[in-house]
Amino acid sequence: MTTPKKPKRKTKNAPLTAKSLDEFLGLVRDIRNEWDFTPEDIADPWFRGQQRKHWKLIPNITRIGCFNRSDEDDIREEFAKRAPALSRYETLPTNEWDLYFLMQHYGAPTRLLDWTESPAIALYFAVRDNQGYYDSAVWMLDPYGLNKLAIGKREVLAPSAQGVNPKDKRLVLPWLPARWDRKKRIPRYPLAVFPTHIARRISSQKSCFTVHGTEQFGFAKFEGKERNAILRKIIIPGHAVPRMRRDLRHYGMDETTIFPDLEGLGRALVTTYRDNKPDSPHRDVYVRLRPSKLDRTGVGVFAIKKIPRNTKVFADENEEVCWMDVAALPKRGPLRTLYDDFSIIKSKLYGCPTSFNRLTPAWFMNESKASPNTRCDENYDFYTLRDVLPGEELTVHYKTFSDYPKKSKA
Repeated sequence: MTTPKKPKRKTKNAPLTAKSLDEFLGLVRDIRNEWDFTPEDIADPWFRGQQRKHWKLIPNITRIGCFNRSDEDDIREEFAKRAPALSRYETLPTNEWDLYFLMQHYGAPTRLLDWTESPAIALYFAVRDNQGYYDSAVWMLDPYGLNKLAIGKREVLAPSAQGVNPKDKRLVLPWLPARWDRKKRIPRYPLAVFPTHIARRISSQKSCFTVHGTEQFGFAKFEGKERNAILRKIIIPGHAVPRMRRDLRHYGMDETTIFPDLEGLGRALVTTYRDNKPDSPHRDVYVRLRPSKLDRTGVGVFAIKKIPRNTKVFADENEEVCWMDVAALPKRGPLRTLYDDFSIIKSKLYGCPTSFNRLTPAWFMNESKASPNTRCDENYDFYTLRDVLPGEELTVHYKTFSDYPKKSKA
């Protein structure tokens, strides 16, 4: 009599959180064991790092609004036509799959989504450009499980490699039909495929791809599944991101690992020395907002410490200004008042923040025509005209850099 096997513990398919490299690798190991990979499998789980946890698993052709077959055929045709004169290093492919992989490699719009066989590389992409301002995420995918659903076989192919069984090749051909061939219908959901290593970075990044079908949000079907899960998400909290980046660097993972060229070396040096000199949020901060005595109904900008003469008051401020023609503004009401109160006015042009939700203290400066204590230069930077003491409200003469708004009906 045989003893029945003890069922494996199934974890709920909720987003998981890793605050350290050890925690992250532990979660990767647990999920891999849960997915029942075997020693015969040529692929392990695949990984994709994303800078923000809420970003969807969608290809770049969707992000630019061209997710239709006609647009894609135009893009593929344009790339194939112009690439030969611009290629410096690679020998251009002669088959459609390799050309498609090359398009993705150089940032052209495709239905491909980048993955990697390395959890460390995916984690690096998740945290490399995040200074800890938001949560990042690493997705894990069971490519065998995906293809079992897509083509009925627990198999992952390299469709452009030599020696692939022709019958297997025909299974994946519908995901990349010939340009302008409308007789072949593209399937609805994604498929996992291996690329041939036509470029050095594809090899160094251990790249693999999923190719979307006609459904733009094809992976949404598989997110959050608790039974037969093929997709998992590991969240990296923003406060843990700098530590993750340091840990990866200590284990030899930096820009030269991902981009093995001189450009990668230059970026690696920038990243290393930038991370060694973190800034404090209060560096060069001189002011805060308080109720104003000049504007009885509003607020003003007040010094919280002594500001020496000729000091740039708002260092590191977001200086983006959007210029709007007055004809495009609301004619009246509270929205028009926003433009009148918080804009630099030059005749019929209004310079305002790219979003009024991003107003910084500089936009709240009140006016003093007789004795302003700051000036505005041609770059719209404010400098003190004299020493400003703690508790003083900062003021400027608006007419030195802006017209006054014309009266509008509120």
